[in-house]
Amino acid sequence: MRKYILFPLILALFIAWGCASPNNDGSVQLDGPILESTDRDGNLEFNGAVINTGEDPVSSVYIVIMLKDRDGNVIEANSVSIDEDNPTAMLYPSERAFFSMSVASDPGRVFSREVEIYYDGPEDTP
Repeated sequence: MRKYILFPLILALFIAWGCASPNNDGSVQLDGPILESTDRDGNLEFNGAVINTGEDPVSSVYIVIMLKDRDGNVIEANSVSIDEDNPTAMLYPSERAFFSMSVASDPGRVFSREVEIYYDGPEDTP
């Protein structure tokens, strides 16, 4: 079981290291709350939107959600691109994009959630 949780965490961290962090300029932000629900199979679902509040287009926008237990240990981390068909798609100034993601963790074990947004800025775009 640990092997199945570790792989998505490593993948999410790999994606995060390959992209610029929004903390550098804050261009891409959440546009409202992330809605959380449980599907009929008991999986947590997260739905939300991001917006480019900057003056330049950005690409490769990924939303990462980390679920933690009471002790602060990561239970699961998962990421999703704003455009699954084209992960390097551009998000232009004032443009919004919706995302949806499911995770298989037991909702009863989840104590806290962290959301991070990663993207490539204009200086990273070829």
